[in-house]
Amino acid sequence: MGPDDEKTRPAGDQGPPEAGTEAPKAVPLLALDSASLLAWFVGVLASRAWVDMGLLADPATGEAAKRLESARLAIDALEGLSRVLKDRVSPEEARRLEGLLADLRLNFVRQAGSE
Repeated sequence: MGPDDEKTRPAGDQGPPEAGTEAPKAVPLLALDSASLLAWFVGVLASRAWVDMGLLADPATGEAAKRLESARLAIDALEGLSRVLKDRVSPEEARRLEGLLADLRLNFVRQAGSE
């Protein structure tokens, strides 16, 4: 990989570090600004909802299991967070957040109906 290859990678596509290079350093959560911290938390809540709906394996166990009340809590918390954020983010980010919530709600209804 040459020095120009790093410039052509898509954002977020870091890949594994090359031999002889250092891995990116972890940033303490409290070092993040509020907007970055909330964006991270949106991802955490969404991931937890997918896991608790049984649609992704739980990273702690490697197994998929439905915990619908926990999924509902994550989705409800994400909905509350989206109300706070909607006037503070770009229209594109607001649409993305609404789309995420719509996907989560639809899948929740499907999973609850299949029990």
